[in-house]
Amino acid sequence: MSGLTEIQIIQGQLLRYMPLTTIVIGTIGNILNCLIFTRRKLSRNSCSIYFLASSIANFFAIYFGCLTRLLGTFNIQPPASQMGLYCKIKTFLTYIGLASSAWFIVGACADRYASSAATVRVRSFSQVKVARRAVLIISILVILVYFQMNFCFDGTIQAANCYPASGFCNGWNDYNLLITFSLFPPVLMFIFGWLTIRNVRTTGHLRPQASVKDRQLTTMLLIQVISTAILTLPISIQNFIQKSH
Repeated sequence: MSGLTEIQIIQGQLLRYMPLTTIVIGTIGNILNCLIFTRRKLSRNSCSIYFLASSIANFFAIYFGCLTRLLGTFNIQPPASQMGLYCKIKTFLTYIGLASSAWFIVGACADRYASSAATVRVRSFSQVKVARRAVLIISILVILVYFQMNFCFDGTIQAANCYPASGFCNGWNDYNLLITFSLFPPVLMFIFGWLTIRNVRTTGHLRPQASVKDRQLTTMLLIQVISTAILTLPISIQNFIQKSH
């Protein structure tokens, strides 16, 4: 067996088992998140609304992004006549899942900042009704931003893949992903996270009756922000370098 053949076999195994691992771990983790954040005590916390929305959005990214890729490694594909429609739906739902999940975490960061603020006016934004409206607005905006994928993506059985329908679509989608997913959300997460830490240190405003719960949510959020930044910023840097040449 040649070295090239061995590399191809390894690549094939990675393409099969990496999505499978993501599906299993992601499904378990997000189901647990949904169970936790729908509990009565946490459901009355505005930050939990954003976490719950992010977990639901993750399911779209996992199943339309990873599951379809896994099935493709077993040559499970839609009929040739439906491949174009399949690619449009798959790509659209994958991208809105990824983007909306990231922006919901941005909303959670903004909520923690508002919750820790010294002024009553800013703290008033940390409410369940505000969080629900924000989730709705974010969902609508993400759908509108990525709706063009229903026209910009196509696919064929021969290519066994989905691809941009034109050079313009390819460039537009790259910049769109760079701005709305891999660049702005991590930056805003860091900004709101830093402002929250500063507020807590300077004002010590976390209310005693809710301090344990709020601190736990804030800690969870900071871990989420760091994880998101580690996973998305390299994509942002790589895309920026590619576009600058």
